[in-house]
Amino acid sequence: MPHAGCPRSDHGAVVKTPSIFGATLLQEWRLFQADRLTMLITSILLAAALYGLNNGRAAVERQQRAIAQAEAEEQARLAEQRDNLTAMQEGRYTAATAYRNPANPLWVGNRHAASYAVLPPAPLALTAIGQSDLNPSYVLVSADSRDTFAFNEEIENPGNLLIGHFDLAFFVVFLYPLLIIALTYNVLSGERERGTLAMLMSNPVRLGTVLLGKLVFRALVVIPPLLLATMAMIAFDGISTLLSAEGIARCAAWAALITAYGVFWFALAGAVTALGRPSEYNIFVLISLWVVLSLIVPTLLGVVVNVAHPVPSRVEMINALRALQTEAGREYDASAARYQEEHSALAGGDGGILNQRDLNAAHRRVRVQQAAAIAAQELMAQHDERLMRQQETVTRLRFLSPAIVVQEGLNDIAGTGNSRYRDYQAQVDRFHAQWRAFFTPKVMENVALTMEDYDRFPRFRYQPQPLSGWTPALLQALLGLLLPALLLGFAGSRWLSRYPIRE
Repeated sequence: MPHAGCPRSDHGAVVKTPSIFGATLLQEWRLFQADRLTMLITSILLAAALYGLNNGRAAVERQQRAIAQAEAEEQARLAEQRDNLTAMQEGRYTAATAYRNPANPLWVGNRHAASYAVLPPAPLALTAIGQSDLNPSYVLVSADSRDTFAFNEEIENPGNLLIGHFDLAFFVVFLYPLLIIALTYNVLSGERERGTLAMLMSNPVRLGTVLLGKLVFRALVVIPPLLLATMAMIAFDGISTLLSAEGIARCAAWAALITAYGVFWFALAGAVTALGRPSEYNIFVLISLWVVLSLIVPTLLGVVVNVAHPVPSRVEMINALRALQTEAGREYDASAARYQEEHSALAGGDGGILNQRDLNAAHRRVRVQQAAAIAAQELMAQHDERLMRQQETVTRLRFLSPAIVVQEGLNDIAGTGNSRYRDYQAQVDRFHAQWRAFFTPKVMENVALTMEDYDRFPRFRYQPQPLSGWTPALLQALLGLLLPALLLGFAGSRWLSRYPIRE
């Protein structure tokens, strides 16, 4: 038997009425359709998100082209060495110098067969350029010391490095909150100023339900379209990438972080609205908070970190390494260029690949490299330790600004942050050790390279960063956004009980 309070049709049937929350969502949809200005602002900002996504896609394509060119150059260089070695074994080629001898393990390992260690773009690399415009996507690994490739960087416009790129991460960190502010600053105050809030509250409805319905509707207008547009763009680039295990994990993490960041700003807007002040006051406070949290706090944090843990510039670091090389190089009879010009390719009387003079020079070069590498390793370890202290300080203080939390999180998810690059550097260091272990004994023993040796050259195979490399930081980021959102929601619910219905 239906409840006596349920409305009936003329034929006695019970008429189902939508819940108050559902009715609020429906009414907000009607108002949103009627408000052309709000629709225009939302459309423009979502178009800006697509533009940023397209910029990220273009950056990934440039990176892929650069990687392809590097790999093609390596293959051509190695093919030339193979051809020369075959011709020399058949008596059709004579190396003019030891430097040009394709069987000389010193210069083949140091120059001619040097191999590129490539860091491929991650599945979501197009969402955040991050550190990829500074850190190289490949390095040329040789038997030289680590410092010869450790400070190679992408050549980028300094202005771009200073200002940054307009990618999707830039939109999310800076413009996404502004869109939320534009949609929420007058959700209650606007109705109160128009006199419709008192009429609405004359019905059996709680003000908290009305506010929650308005905020949820605006969240549905903003968050799902942003998520769907991003997933569609990634799928357009390659559905196999999106459906890979790594792609699914990173997409889920990206959606969670974007949603949590939106929830934080909606909660903040709701708390400010609950104060019961005019619309002008609300937007002033929200914009001021956006400036403080997104611009001022990150800037001050950068200053504090640089003062507390100063790191020598890369130029100073490179100069110091060169000084170490110069000091170690005093044991040389000549520089590498002089070595190339002066030493012959004739084999010694003991049947080795080099004559005694060239062999002595090769031994000196290897020993100097080893001595310089030890000194450089100490200097680079100090530099890395200072840099790690900086990053640890930022990690501890990042919760002072949700913008920092989200920017670092988006970079890690996109695979363009520091965590993935550190993992890549560790793999490069291991590959460098394998490369030197292959060539150095042959140099010291004066053993000629054969075609079988060419087939056994070490090859770099990048191993994807494990989930444990970035998910703990992501969980902390989600907690750092959702916990303040819950506190703001609780405070807003308390303030809302004193909200003035009329002006």
